[in-house]
Amino acid sequence: MQIGSIDKSKLAKTDDEFLRLVESDVDWIAHSADDVRQLREAQYGPFAKLPEDDFREFLESLEFNRGGVSTGSYKPLMGSLSLTELIEVFECFGISHELFFSGHPSGDPPGMDNRACRAGECISSPGHFCTVFCFI
Repeated sequence: MQIGSIDKSKLAKTDDEFLRLVESDVDWIAHSADDVRQLREAQYGPFAKLPEDDFREFLESLEFNRGGVSTGSYKPLMGSLSLTELIEVFECFGISHELFFSGHPSGDPPGMDNRACRAGECISSPGHFCTVFCFI
């Protein structure tokens, strides 16, 4: 993974853009738990602020599918990070704030927040997130 500043104009604003971004195999987004560990080791952005236990809990909650993050819990981040920093974490996966707070193709209410991926479906689950990579 190439660690550096993120060009926010390249972040995905829709599920289709997120699919294309991940499938393009760009090297500036986290495609795996190992990539997230690299961000932590480099003390990149908000990852530098997280207490070790919170980082470990966040990392262990993450699931990836076909190189894109599909689900996880952002609860461990909430005690240490501001909303802006929380959004910066999702930018490391290629997800813009517009996408994080937008609707889903499954017809769920707006936002990928407060949903978890279970058996290929985004279901209501406070403090979790679910992306289009749950469905594929």
